[in-house]
Amino acid sequence: MRALEDKLGTALPPLLKSRYASSNGGTFDDPRNRDREWQLHPVFDASDRKQMKRTAEDIAHYTRLALQDKRFPCNGISIAHNFSLYEQLFVKRDEASGVIGEEIFLFDVHTGQWCAPYAADLPAAIAQARVPEAVQPDPARALPQFRYYADPFEAGVLRTSGETCECCGKATGYIYGGSFYAVGDESHFCPWCIANGAAAKKFDGEFNDAAGIGCAGTEEVALPPSVIAEVSQRTPSFFSYQQERWWAHCNDAGRFLGEIEHVDRALIASEAGNDFTSDTREAAHVGSDTDWQWLLDTPSRKRGIAVFVFGCLHCGKLGGYVDHS
Repeated sequence: MRALEDKLGTALPPLLKSRYASSNGGTFDDPRNRDREWQLHPVFDASDRKQMKRTAEDIAHYTRLALQDKRFPCNGISIAHNFSLYEQLFVKRDEASGVIGEEIFLFDVHTGQWCAPYAADLPAAIAQARVPEAVQPDPARALPQFRYYADPFEAGVLRTSGETCECCGKATGYIYGGSFYAVGDESHFCPWCIANGAAAKKFDGEFNDAAGIGCAGTEEVALPPSVIAEVSQRTPSFFSYQQERWWAHCNDAGRFLGEIEHVDRALIASEAGNDFTSDTREAAHVGSDTDWQWLLDTPSRKRGIAVFVFGCLHCGKLGGYVDHS
């Protein structure tokens, strides 16, 4: 730690130093998205070859990488990342005193934006404690229902937040944090501006790529323009490794039910899921029942593949596809 402090030119905060004294690196979960896990950057340890190999990509290494993005705060020190490296946690060094603060901030590579304290300090982040939101959702205001999306909160793309919607300018108590394809960087919207099409219209963007809407296995399904517009412009996206695709059946887009580990097991095992199960096992190269159970039980972040499940709104048949990291 002294060597790292020499590189940084300043002392680590006591709480961060205490964490490294007990465990050099490691992971901790994110309570706002159960499929996100943070990897704490280690401190380089030259005590033996094994430790050198394990800790070579340390705080200093990840901070150098982060600073290559001009949008990352020049006084930031990267301390953790998610499995995709598209989001990072960092602390800030005071430009006048050089002292590193204990507040934890979040940087989003997609938007180039960073938010006010993610947590008061590292133990709070690990303990999943959060600063109370300044804006609470209005219980009298019903959330919009999305015809083609079962539960965007369960999927993690919508969450409670005090952030202001970049479309209507209001803090409704909810915010969207999924994909949005547009020329600008705006992507954080309230659910109402997504559902009524205001966000897509204002920023001339899409939540889901229109070209990927209407897949059924290896075939493409020609859908009515109104359906494509509904899914691309007024329906949340979902977190995927590659470009998302939207399954279709009965001349309509399917309803996104979530990743396979979150979908009702009884539904998957029902007659409606027979073809889906068979196709998925083949695509994921899952032969034995033990491996299939492992696929059902293991979060996608820990297996490198994701399985997205959709349901037909008309006949109930299940479909979807396998996505590789």
